[in-house]
Amino acid sequence: MPFSQSIKRAQVPKPCELCETDTNIKWRCVQCNTLMCEKCKKIHLKVQTSIKHDIVDVKSSEAKQEMEHTIITDNIPCQIHKRKLNCMFCRTCDNLVCPECITDSHKKHDLDSIDKVCNEKRRELKELESRFSNTFTLCKIEDSKVIDFKTKYEQFFSESVQKINQQEKLIIDEVRKYAKALREQLESEKQRIEKSITEKEKNIAEVKENLLNKQSNIQEILDSNQAAKVFSTYPEFSEKEIPNASFKAFPGETKDFFPTKENLKTISNLFGSLQKTKLPKGLPKVNLDVINSYTTDLITVNRVLIQDDTTAWISNFSKSTLCKINIDDTIKTVKEISVQVYDMSLTDNNDVLLSLFGSSDVSLLTTKTGEIKPFLSVPPLLTRGIHVTKHNEIILCVVEKGGTYNLTDKSCRKVIIFGMNGKQKQSYEYDKHKQRLFTAPIRITSNVNNDILVIDSTSIDDWRVVVIDREGQVKWTYQGHPQVNSGGKLFNLRDIVTTSVGHVIVTDCNNHALHVLSRDGDLLTCKVMKDQGIIYPYSLDIDTKGQLWVGCHSGGEQRTDAKLHVMKMSF
Repeated sequence: MPFSQSIKRAQVPKPCELCETDTNIKWRCVQCNTLMCEKCKKIHLKVQTSIKHDIVDVKSSEAKQEMEHTIITDNIPCQIHKRKLNCMFCRTCDNLVCPECITDSHKKHDLDSIDKVCNEKRRELKELESRFSNTFTLCKIEDSKVIDFKTKYEQFFSESVQKINQQEKLIIDEVRKYAKALREQLESEKQRIEKSITEKEKNIAEVKENLLNKQSNIQEILDSNQAAKVFSTYPEFSEKEIPNASFKAFPGETKDFFPTKENLKTISNLFGSLQKTKLPKGLPKVNLDVINSYTTDLITVNRVLIQDDTTAWISNFSKSTLCKINIDDTIKTVKEISVQVYDMSLTDNNDVLLSLFGSSDVSLLTTKTGEIKPFLSVPPLLTRGIHVTKHNEIILCVVEKGGTYNLTDKSCRKVIIFGMNGKQKQSYEYDKHKQRLFTAPIRITSNVNNDILVIDSTSIDDWRVVVIDREGQVKWTYQGHPQVNSGGKLFNLRDIVTTSVGHVIVTDCNNHALHVLSRDGDLLTCKVMKDQGIIYPYSLDIDTKGQLWVGCHSGGEQRTDAKLHVMKMSF
C-alpha cells in the first residue's frame, strides 16, 4: 500500500516485570531496577532479600535522579560461595568478599564497605573518563590543526611556485628586452661600418678611373713617335698630379657581444634562491557563541563561580555581596551573604575558599550550611587572587599593605602555594636572575601542565598574563593583540581561566573582547563580543559541561543589571 508508511501504530503498554500481566506500572525498585504494579510492589517488599530496597514512583523526577545516582551494591553474588552475597571489600586482596570468605581467609585483612570502595572507584573511573575525554578533545584539536596546516601549506606551496613563475617571467621579459637592445646597438654599429666601407669603395673606384685615363693618354703619346707631342704634353703629366694612393683607413673598433663567463650557479644572485623559512602554523579555529543570558541585580559580577549544573555563586565587592543563585530558565538568588569577596575558588568537596578584600585572611564557605569560617591567614600581607588546582593545592596571590606600582626592596608581590592543611609548600617572587616576577598579581589559575598563570598589573593602564612553571621560571607572557589593543584601546585584563586541554581565555573588559590563547601563549583568536550582547566582560568560569560563563559590568555606576552569559566553546 502506498500510504502504509504513514500509518501511526499504537504503543503497546509495558507490563509489570514481576507478574507480567498488569500494565498499570506505578513503581520501580531502585536496587533491582525493576518496574512493578501496585500489587507486586507489596509482594516485593515482603520478600526477605528486598525488605530494605527503595521503591520509588516512576513518574517522579526524584525517582529519575535517584536511579541515576544510586549504585546497587547489596546483591553481588560471591564468586567462591555461589549462594552467598558479598558484604565487604577486602583492600588487602582487592576483592569483594562474603561472610564465609571473611571467616575463611580475610579475618585480619583491611576490610571496608562495598559502598565506600565503589564510590572511590567510581570517582577514579570518572577521573579516568575525564582524562580520556580530554585526550580525545586534544586529538580532535590536533586533527583540526592537521587539516588547517595542510590547507595553509598547500596555499604556501602554491604561492612559492607562483613567485618562481613570476620571477621567471620577469627575468625572461627583462632578458628579451636587453637582448633586443643589444641587437639594435649591434645593427647600428653594422650600419656605421658598412657606410665606411661604401665610402672607401667609392673613393678607390674614382682614383682607379682617373689613373686609367692618365695611363691611356700617356700611352697614346708614346705610341705616336712624335717628339713635338712629347714636349708639348709632358708638362701635363708631372708626378705631382699622380693621385695619392694612401686611402682612409678602415674603422679600428666596433662592438661585439661577450656572454657572461661566470659559473651558471651565480644565476641565483640574479634570479633568487630557496631559503629556510618557518612553516605556517596550523592553529585551531575557535568559536565562541552565546547560548543563554541572565540579568542580575548587581552593578558588576566581579566573580562568578559555578558550583554545579543548577547552582552558582556571584559576588560584587562594592556592595560587599556574595549571592548563591539557582540556575534554570532564569536565575534566582536563594542566599545572600554580606562579605567583601576579592576572589573565590571551588574545593574538591564543593566548598568555596574566599580571599577577602583588604584582608590577610582566606575563609572557607561551607556550601551546605552557608557558614563562613577562617581557613588560613598571611599577615601582614593582603590576599588577592586564589585558585584550587586539580591536585588540591591552593595558589594564592599576596601583596604588602599600602603597595603601589613603585616597587622598593620592602615590596612583597608573590604567589604562595598551600596544601589543604593550610601549610605553605612553595612561594614565587623572583626568577633565577633575581628579577621580580610580578608587579601587582590580582588573579591566578593553573593549567593541564601544572603551570601557574597570573594576571599582573604593571601600572594602572598596563596589564599582562605571566605564566611560570613550578621552578618559578617565566615560560611566556602576553600583553594584548595589536589589532584590538592599539590607538588608546589598552589591554584591560580582569579574569583568566584555562580549559581542560590547556587553552587560556582572558577578559579584555573595556574593549568588550575575549582573548583565547594556546597553552604555549600563541593567540588563537581575539573576539570583540559586543555583537553577541557581551559588554564589559569582567569575570570567567567554566562549568562541568565545558561551557564558558562570563560575568559582566553593567556599563554604569547607577545601573544594577549586570549580565551573566553562558557560551558554547568549540576548537
